[in-house]
Amino acid sequence: MRKNTLKEKLKQKQRVFGTWIMTNSLDNAEILGHTGADFIMIDAEHGSMDIETAGRMVSVIRGTQATPLIRVAGNEKSLVKRGLDTGAEGVMIPMINTKEEAENAVSYAKYPPAGIRGTGAGRAVLFGAAAEGYKDYYAEANNEVLVIVQIEHYEAVENIDEILSVPGIDIAFVGPYDLCASMGLPGQPNHPDVQESCRKVIAACEKHQVTPAIMTWSGAIEQHVEMGFHFLLGGMDGAILYNGVKQLIHEFKGFTE
Repeated sequence: MRKNTLKEKLKQKQRVFGTWIMTNSLDNAEILGHTGADFIMIDAEHGSMDIETAGRMVSVIRGTQATPLIRVAGNEKSLVKRGLDTGAEGVMIPMINTKEEAENAVSYAKYPPAGIRGTGAGRAVLFGAAAEGYKDYYAEANNEVLVIVQIEHYEAVENIDEILSVPGIDIAFVGPYDLCASMGLPGQPNHPDVQESCRKVIAACEKHQVTPAIMTWSGAIEQHVEMGFHFLLGGMDGAILYNGVKQLIHEFKGFTE
């Protein structure tokens, strides 16, 4: 398995930025990979992304300077296993609210003895390597694959110290819109109570040497960097495409109406 350059950057306390791919377009995956983003998050939770397409995207993104990551649909062994079997170099697991759920997430993402991930000699094992060298993959994967837990519910914030005490978690990712909705503040990610929850997550990350991460957007990046987040994820390929064309149409109509 190749060295995970994204993990190396995070170990060095560098800030990183990446974007989502939610459409099923391999061309979009390649285009995003060449933008200079540190990573591309393949979203297999929302939308119609299937595992075969996700695997092909991993191959395409690995040909760029970006690191391919995948978000799975839930904290289930089969989903985490298949997500990582695409060859992705990190897995994001949604809605982790308790220590037990965090322990399960880590165990699903790690090969024995650290976890219970199945050791099938498939795509992830043989990806870019000679078949006879597959045994080395298991020894390296547990160290190189990023485990990202999503903190997107007030219960997760209440349990954040216990959650991040679980060995093997690399990144705690705040989903501000789900978090504020769970707090009875839908659509208010900048509400003082939501901001305080974010600061609580950051403090726990510092205590447990976990990278603090957040979903960001244009106009909020500076705020999130100054708060202390080191892993920022923003923009979705479909929305970027839509907004880009809408801007051109708006400009065009300004001269024709």
